[in-house]
Amino acid sequence: MALSRRTWVAAGLGVRLLMLAFLAMAVQLTVSNHTRLDYSSWNNYNQLQSYTYAIVAAGVGMAANLLQIPVAVYLICKSKRMGTSVLVLDISMYTDIVVTAVLASGVGAGFGATNDALQIIKHGVDWTDRNQNDSRGDLISFFDRGNVAISFLLVGMVLSVFAAVVSARLRARASDDLADD
Repeated sequence: MALSRRTWVAAGLGVRLLMLAFLAMAVQLTVSNHTRLDYSSWNNYNQLQSYTYAIVAAGVGMAANLLQIPVAVYLICKSKRMGTSVLVLDISMYTDIVVTAVLASGVGAGFGATNDALQIIKHGVDWTDRNQNDSRGDLISFFDRGNVAISFLLVGMVLSVFAAVVSARLRARASDDLADD
């Protein structure tokens, strides 16, 4: 049994709401991640460009979702009364594809920078001094929490792929409906 258009739109709306929540958690965890020791002499040690890019990527994803959620609600409410505009579905589908690519690059940048920083901290620096050993544990903890935040971004990216699939399915179905007329 094929799913109705209304069911596909509702599934897309649910995926978008979940994605919005995961991206918001990724931003919150990344922004609130701090060390317990003072590294003021290092000048912005915790502001990796990759983390900044990951926050911006999550922001782009959230903004695109916030713009597409009202469209999905409108499509659910008006599904029986009128046909869907192919232009709206085209914009939604291509937006989902672009957002997925931006989120995927943010995930790659975040995990890559975290992995590189952890390798340097664990193997590239001599931590024989007791005070430096406290710094080592503190920095490892900081970057481990960064991995958790980027993991939420990864889940948001996977949900974005699902949203793109739903958008593509709705677009294909609208094309079929136009061909039948």
